[in-house]
Amino acid sequence: MHRLVQAATGKNNPPDDGRWFREPTPQTKERKIHMKYEIYQLKEDTMEQVKLRFMASDQAAQLGGIHRENYRRVYGGEIPSVPEVGRMLLRLFALFNGSNRPVDFSGHSMSVSDIVRLTEDGASSWWYCDPYGWMELNGEEWGQT
Repeated sequence: MHRLVQAATGKNNPPDDGRWFREPTPQTKERKIHMKYEIYQLKEDTMEQVKLRFMASDQAAQLGGIHRENYRRVYGGEIPSVPEVGRMLLRLFALFNGSNRPVDFSGHSMSVSDIVRLTEDGASSWWYCDPYGWMELNGEEWGQT
């Protein structure tokens, strides 16, 4: 089963100006709530991997699918958590496409075919960057055990 999250657009969605972080609860007041993230980009070791670069998920599926062994981890960090996963992915996409990318980031600008792993409270989800949003990868296709 796939879940697709589209970027927040339209006037009914509030702007992502930092006001939409979770309010601290008494249990978390002493610490900020952060989510761990990792960015994965396609290796360029084989022609198959090069062909999959910047490809939409449906096109990648036609060429054999999205497989973990074709990717390498290019960056990881923590970011203040927000309640909606779509907003979190949008924030990461903006960060890794702007001029304020972390200085130690060695990958290309975040783009279609990149994968983001989000981890909070020990639970992880994996997200494929599609041309018009994000597709959650299930364990079978992504090689999770």
